[in-house]
Parts: sequence; structure tokens; C-alpha cells
Amino acid sequence: MASIKGTYTIEKHFIGENKVPTLWFYHKTKKAKPVIILLHGWTGTKEGMLVNCLRIADKGFYSISVDARMHGDRLDPEFWGKFAENFPRTFFTIVVETAKDIKHIIDFLETRDDIDSTRIGIMGVSMGGFITLVATFLEKRIKASASVIGTANFPLFVERMLSLKVLPFKEKPMCEPDEETRKLYRDFDPLNNLEKFPPTALLLTGGLLDMFIPKEGIQGLYDALKPYYQNYTNRLKLKFFNVGHEYPPEMEAEVIKWFRNHLHKMKVKS
Repeated sequence: MASIKGTYTIEKHFIGENKVPTLWFYHKTKKAKPVIILLHGWTGTKEGMLVNCLRIADKGFYSISVDARMHGDRLDPEFWGKFAENFPRTFFTIVVETAKDIKHIIDFLETRDDIDSTRIGIMGVSMGGFITLVATFLEKRIKASASVIGTANFPLFVERMLSLKVLPFKEKPMCEPDEETRKLYRDFDPLNNLEKFPPTALLLTGGLLDMFIPKEGIQGLYDALKPYYQNYTNRLKLKFFNVGHEYPPEMEAEVIKWFRNHLHKMKVKS
């Protein structure tokens, strides 16, 4: 992976009625640029994606890092208590509500003359990968997406987390989800929204050694989506790496390549 380079413009914006916190990174040019929205993982922050944002900016994009609900500038003082009480409901509420925030970010992007709002991408890591998948089928102005160590099949993910017993979450809500949680599963699990993904270019990546994200969920989503992408050549890809729950340089290079292939109208110098 090439090192970050040059001089960057950095902006901070609180967008929409919900004041969604965002950090923007870009090299100034005269032409409007495509943009990639980045989403961090569980317990992360938008600032934690800084180096990833700079690397993307080096490839000719605007990069915008977003604080998920209950994280970063939106940190909930009852964060750990809510997760301990009901992990699946809290986790997937964050996923869905943050995915809905993307609409307001894109609305704002469309007001900027320096951004080509016809070329919008989104990517996320871990929890950010879940958010990316939901945002992709909710918001059709997104032209390319990359879900990094995120997955579909929400119940399967919860089962995996329950089996690990690594955090002090109450087991009953994970074994017997309440109606609100079941509704989140029904309405927003990507497996229940397959027809809404095309024609967005979608990259799925996972770690073969990942103890948190079941690779069966990622593979299952890819297999389920293939019939829907049969008329969209090269717009659906799955790639596993021999790593655990991480975002290594070789995976990041694959993600950047995906966006360069699907969002740049002309080749940008490396």
C-alpha cells in the first residue's frame, strides 16, 4: 500500500437534522471529485479511520468518515449498559439508524459543486460493514460499495457472538430476541432485501480466520445475490483473506481498487 502523501484539506461538518458528525479529507483540484463514505467498527470513531481516509484521498476521491450512532461525537453515556442489557437490539438499531443517516449525507453532497454526486461510494469495517450493506439497499444514489468483515444473516452473527461469551451481554435477548429485534431482522437483514442491491457495484470481503464474523454469512449473501446480478457483469465480487477480524493492507488495496474501477471515469495517477 502506497504511503499517504501531499497536502490535504480537512473539514468537519455536522449534517442534517440529526447533526451527523463527519470528517472530510481531499486534495484540492478544479474538477469535481467522486466521494467515498467510510464507516468505522463497533466502539470506533470517525477519527480512527483517518489513515484510511487519507489513502483514499490520494487516489483522487473525497473521503468522508462518519460517526455511527452512539459513537464518537454521538457517544451515548449508557453505551455499555445498553449493550449488556440487549446486545442484538442495540447493535442493529445502531446499524439501521446510521444507515438511514447516509441519505442526509448524500443530500448534502448534492449541494457541493466540488463533488460529483453521480459517483458516490461507501465502505465500512466490521460494524461499518453491516451499515454499508443496509445503506446500499436503502440508498440507490450509492454507485459502489465495499463491506469489509461485515455480514448478512443477522441471527447467525448473534449466535456467533453468544457462543464466544467474550463480553458480559445478557444471554436471553440473544437467544430469544424481542419483537423490536425480530422486526430489525425482518426489515433490514440484507438476505431479506436482495432485489434492492443491483445495480450497485458490491464488494464483499472477509477473513477466513475471523472469530467474530461467520464466513458462512458473507458467502451466503454472495450466493444469494448472484442471480440478481446476472445482468450486471463485474458488479458483484467476493474475496476472502487468510486473516482474522482485521483490515490488513492487502484488503484495503482490494477495496481501493474496487472503487477506482467503479467510480473513476478516467484513470487517476497512483
